[in-house]
Amino acid sequence: MSFRFKPLKSWSLRAKILLIFLLLISIPLSMQGVATYVDFSNSVERRTSDYTAQLVDQINRNLDRTLMEMQRLTLMPLYDSGVLSILRKYREEDSLHQQPTVEERSKMQLYIASMTFDRPEIDSIQIFAGSGYTFSSLAPSAIAAYTDVERQPWYPGVVEARGAWVLLPPHRPSYYLDGNQSYFSVARLIREPNTNRTLGLVKIDLKQTLFKQLVENVRLEENGGIVVQNSREELFYMATADGDTEASKLLPDRILELSGRSETASQILHMEGSKYLVVSNYSRYSDIHIVSYIPVASLLVETKELRNFTLLAGLVCLVMAGALAIYFSYRLTQPLGTLVRKMRLVELGDFKQSVPVTEDEIGRLGSGFNRMVEEIDRLVHEVYVLGMREREAELAALQSQIQPHFIYNTLESISMLARQRNNEDVSEMATALGRLIRSAVEQDRSLIRLGEELETAESYIRIQKMRHGSRLQAMFDIEEGLEDCLVPKLLLQPLIENAIMHGIGDREQGGTVYVTVARFEEEVLLTIRDDGRGLSEDELAALQASLEEAGDDVAAKTPAMPLRGHGVALKNIKQRLRLIYGGDCDFEIDGSLGQGAAFTVTLPFAKQEK
Repeated sequence: MSFRFKPLKSWSLRAKILLIFLLLISIPLSMQGVATYVDFSNSVERRTSDYTAQLVDQINRNLDRTLMEMQRLTLMPLYDSGVLSILRKYREEDSLHQQPTVEERSKMQLYIASMTFDRPEIDSIQIFAGSGYTFSSLAPSAIAAYTDVERQPWYPGVVEARGAWVLLPPHRPSYYLDGNQSYFSVARLIREPNTNRTLGLVKIDLKQTLFKQLVENVRLEENGGIVVQNSREELFYMATADGDTEASKLLPDRILELSGRSETASQILHMEGSKYLVVSNYSRYSDIHIVSYIPVASLLVETKELRNFTLLAGLVCLVMAGALAIYFSYRLTQPLGTLVRKMRLVELGDFKQSVPVTEDEIGRLGSGFNRMVEEIDRLVHEVYVLGMREREAELAALQSQIQPHFIYNTLESISMLARQRNNEDVSEMATALGRLIRSAVEQDRSLIRLGEELETAESYIRIQKMRHGSRLQAMFDIEEGLEDCLVPKLLLQPLIENAIMHGIGDREQGGTVYVTVARFEEEVLLTIRDDGRGLSEDELAALQASLEEAGDDVAAKTPAMPLRGHGVALKNIKQRLRLIYGGDCDFEIDGSLGQGAAFTVTLPFAKQEK
């Protein structure tokens, strides 16, 4: 069973007042609650973004300081003549299988060990000679004696730097005998200061725990984390609160599109159907991006309490407002409800009604209602009843005198006699006149089918053609399906008569009358137009003023004075339309001098059921 709301205009006044009260309270309250919730959510998101931006910036600064120290350590062999002399000795390829002396190995190991002193982030330091021999801070049993560095995957990047320091992403060096640990490293080619010849390579392997120490003060939200990588999308470190998540897998591939290379950037990113606040900081020194991503849902946990409180407060206010609105709407509309019930009884013919009178505006309305009912009761007995009886008597007398059937029989006899004498024009005119009189006299309905009204109009035009001959032409344009719609009786004939008499008149060239009927949604437009002499502006204004005066007479319910001269039929039509339809109809006149005139009647669409 489908339920359909009634349109607002059909609601009772009590329901409208109740609706207004609820809207006046619920709309501002809802707007304030939404604005407060949105502002608080944006404030939390903004503060978190600012705090996270400062945090990742500080992490990147700390990382830069550590890497600066590592870069300084890679420069130290260049300033030690003893180290350079040993590297020169084992630079040539012919020394590939020549072992350094014990004294040389001891000196290099002590030198490298001094570089790692009090630096827990360093796992080991290796200096690779040109012959491939490896000097390390680790014990000889933990590292291979010879390493072919040119075959290492990280070596091309070091060579490409041409003596500058290079930060290598996490990898598993092959020179470790265990080979299970992963390190990220700082490396540099060792070049002879004067000749710029490559003597070897220094490489510092850093522990992964360095990043853990840098981010240990960062509180990771659920499904959030931190990603560290360079501009070549080489991942250095990743920390998540819940291990590997879909966001942590997708984010490294999108870091470069999230931030620039000169400042901290933050934005909202959609991944796997969830929104994340992503804050990225880029270091030009190390070419490192540090990105923190936080689920927006976790940021709004604090706002849920505010949202729930706002909803609860709004619901309580609405309930209280509804109760007050029901009470006051009932008190305000109760006198009006009484007045409406009394008016319905008056509509049914019971004029012995009255309502209590109060001191407010509704009371004055009730007082006017009481006086109106008394006056109507008096007029009904003094005017209406007596007038109806008088009109019934006059109508009966008139009908007894006219005897319409005698007129029909006489016209039929004239038509038959004319046909016997082969005078078809007279026969046709008599027949048309009989139909016209029958339609005007016999039908006691105020509304008839459009098809019947068109038959009457055609009969009238046929009579006029007998008089005017070929000077008069008539064209009908009736929209299909409108033959059964209801129109006032004798509506078209006076308009056609007016068009013939005042529009075409005695013009030598004659003219054409156009009858058009069309439907637009729930309205029917009937237009009578001619191509005659038309109306001047003064004539059009005077005619419209005369029609307005006729309409005002009807609206005031005062009998119109007898009308004479031009426009009498139009005034009568205007009065009849107002009496039948009230304000639901329209009667318009348009025209200009030399261009003809048009009379348009707009009626509500009503159809007679067969």
